[in-house]
Amino acid sequence: MTRLVDVLVSEGSTLRGALEAMNRSGRQIALVVDGERRLLGLVTDGDVRKAILRGTTLDAKVDEVMNRTPVVVPAGLSRDETLALMRSRAIRHVPVLDGRRAVVDVLRLEDLLAPAPPLANRAVIMAGGEGRRLRPLTEATPKPMLRVGGTPILELLIERLRQSGIVDVLITLRHKSEMIRDHLGDGGRLGVRIEYVEESEPLGTMGALTLVRGGRQLPILVVNGDILTKCDFRAMLAFHGSRGGAAMTVGVSLYQVEIPYGEFVLRGERIERVEEKPRKEFPINAGIYVIEPSVVDMMPQGQYVDAPELIRLLIGRGAHVAAYAIREYWLDVGRHPDLEKANRDVAEGLLD
Repeated sequence: MTRLVDVLVSEGSTLRGALEAMNRSGRQIALVVDGERRLLGLVTDGDVRKAILRGTTLDAKVDEVMNRTPVVVPAGLSRDETLALMRSRAIRHVPVLDGRRAVVDVLRLEDLLAPAPPLANRAVIMAGGEGRRLRPLTEATPKPMLRVGGTPILELLIERLRQSGIVDVLITLRHKSEMIRDHLGDGGRLGVRIEYVEESEPLGTMGALTLVRGGRQLPILVVNGDILTKCDFRAMLAFHGSRGGAAMTVGVSLYQVEIPYGEFVLRGERIERVEEKPRKEFPINAGIYVIEPSVVDMMPQGQYVDAPELIRLLIGRGAHVAAYAIREYWLDVGRHPDLEKANRDVAEGLLD
């Protein structure tokens, strides 16, 4: 495994020093940093070859040939967003910087394209709802089994989990559960392990967690079974773990509303400002959660508990409930227009 220090060279180093760093790291780049590890530039083996062909000696300063404005990414950017950026810019390496522009990592395209190593966390998918707003379609088919681009929503969601490294999946069922069991089976063909829990009566988005036995040593990822998303679940779990003591992390998406009128900002009867047809953004619950096992243990067994109720309960007890911003594609398929949009989005490749 490459150590970060092996990729770094100090400002004022020679081209020879940059080549030695590339040999040490096995990478084709060296990052030029100052005394506080802040990035000053980047030099590749190709840069060195071009410099030598121009007559530059290996004792020349690396500052003469380095790229002073390389493509970089901030710490915490999701794997998918980083991969998309590297592909669009046709680059194989990208430095990761913190808020001080200090180098904290360097990512390689090949590593991002490799399958994510399995995570030990379990995902619980809530798939017991009746989908009344999607009738008559849901009279014959459970909502999570409605097809988008020819594939059931639930199957698309499981594939996303698998891509994030989550292979232990439990699905809570109620409405037309046999159709889901028959289609997904034990999950083998999808590359995951699937178990099921049946609700004898509706328990809400969280109440069914009390029926889950075992697998409570690690934080649990809970996902509504009627959403389409490219959320980086691995990054969300890492975010939750970095929030020291958070009882629950809630995935938050931004919902945009366009107001078709001019909006006034008032102070008493005085108009201070007017904004013509503004667009407002509101943080909304995306139906994706990370929950500590201790939270599940405190919930009443077999009783109805929905997510907003649990969030309010935790906040009322002074617990830390964190918000994780989902910047990737997200859509709640709850109504007929949503299902139509989902099919259009899949056809346009927005979920690829």
